[in-house]
Amino acid sequence: MRRLKLFIIILSTIVCFLIFLPYFFLQTSFGAKLASQQLSKLSSYTISIDNIHHSFANLYELSFDNVIISNEKQEIVRIPKLVIGLDKNNLWQLNHFKYITVINGVINYDPDIKHDNFTADTLKLVDSTVNTSFNNGPINLSLQQLNGGIKPFSSSGDGNYQFDLTSQYVSLNQLPMNKVLIQGFHRDNITSITNLGGNFDKGFFVSKLKILSDNSLDIEQLKISNIHFQTTDDNYFDKYLSALPKLTLHQLSIFESSIQLPSLIIDKGNFETANLRYDDRWHVEDGSIIFNADSVVWHNNTFSSVLLQLALDDQQVDIQKAMATWNNGNVNFSGIWKNNSLYLSKLLLAGIDYKITEKLGQFLLPDVFSQVVINELTVLPSMLINTNRTYPFTLINFEASGSDVILVKDKKFGLYFGTLFLKAEKGSINGIDVNYPDLVVKFDSQYNTLLNFSSLVSNGMVEAVAKVNPLQTEFLSLHISAYGISSLLLDEWKLVKEPPNTFNYNADLHGDISPFGLSGTFLTNGNEFIVNPQH
Repeated sequence: MRRLKLFIIILSTIVCFLIFLPYFFLQTSFGAKLASQQLSKLSSYTISIDNIHHSFANLYELSFDNVIISNEKQEIVRIPKLVIGLDKNNLWQLNHFKYITVINGVINYDPDIKHDNFTADTLKLVDSTVNTSFNNGPINLSLQQLNGGIKPFSSSGDGNYQFDLTSQYVSLNQLPMNKVLIQGFHRDNITSITNLGGNFDKGFFVSKLKILSDNSLDIEQLKISNIHFQTTDDNYFDKYLSALPKLTLHQLSIFESSIQLPSLIIDKGNFETANLRYDDRWHVEDGSIIFNADSVVWHNNTFSSVLLQLALDDQQVDIQKAMATWNNGNVNFSGIWKNNSLYLSKLLLAGIDYKITEKLGQFLLPDVFSQVVINELTVLPSMLINTNRTYPFTLINFEASGSDVILVKDKKFGLYFGTLFLKAEKGSINGIDVNYPDLVVKFDSQYNTLLNFSSLVSNGMVEAVAKVNPLQTEFLSLHISAYGISSLLLDEWKLVKEPPNTFNYNADLHGDISPFGLSGTFLTNGNEFIVNPQH
């Protein structure tokens, strides 16, 4: 009997030794290395584990130190501390766990690579980083100091689950954001993000959207507030547009935000639009835009108190209302934009102080404004100044009215067609004071410009009728009549050099415009004189 008890004791000791020896062995660095090798053989990854820990206080929990999982292309996971809760109902299977906790980990997730599937009732992330990409690579997303969980979790991304995550730092194609909240659920192969928000460039954004089964985005709303963005690259946003997936944007609102590009500055702008769709280019179905801003600076032109109301569809933009303060006056217009041309039904300018510079003739508008046509043009008392030193002029209390006026052609400013009536109370032309100048501009069927000018000068009057070639480089004809005005006026206006001294005369001229190189005849008191070009 004593021998039997001794035998049982010895046998029990051996069994316990055989059981606990592997248990303690696995918790050594050599045991962890051996476990890494076996796990690598059982999967398609290379797995490295520094240490394995277990406590009888948490019987169904294992913790691992410095876990690295990689494949032939990249390191997929690096986790300093990994805690796994075993499913006590299925202890011996290794593809489902009660919970997985990743602490300070870095996960590089490639959605295009098929991973070995494993699941957990809960995946918890603690101060971890997730790097991934979308849309076959162009969209790169990095979530840092990520905390929260996914319930339940499947490495394949299949099935129904919900998520609640916060990230202290987020980079979307190097666009920085912070304190980002992501909440939602995945069901029937559609990911619904019910609450997305965070801080961006001293402002914040909130959004609701769905990621559909084809990876396109259905954005219910996107609201952005107090963003102040600045870049030296006019094409900064092109790299983001080129990476955009297919999307539908039901509502976009931007409040009290500013943007500064080399050629465009918007200060305290508000922007609302609806019903936009993007599929390699923007599409609009019964869309609209309402925009206002304290100020807009476009190519050194400052507009303040800006208001813009647009109705959009795929064929054209209907400009319902556009108004602003510009150069101490007011601008108001309406019309449509289509086929890179702007057609204004009316343009009203009032109280404007505008300076024409030499750069205006050289300035090229963007492609979207290849042509500008105005059906009805009205200029109420304003001031117009030409600062060109070769032929300056100033018009005070300048007014104008016109119809079917083409002001831009091939992206260049000019007067290319239409009927225009201009007048002013007073002014000066090349240093000579004029009173009540009046000019009528028309075009014939061959697109020659027809001019009819009159003005009081000193104690007399000057009248002129001219025809200019379509390129506006040459006077085909210029007839001048003057009454009670010294003929020196023609010299001071650079039309005729040193004409005979008289006060009543006519001149019939033709020739180049810029600079003036005119020839023809000068007639006074029945005498005719030949005029030769000055240049």
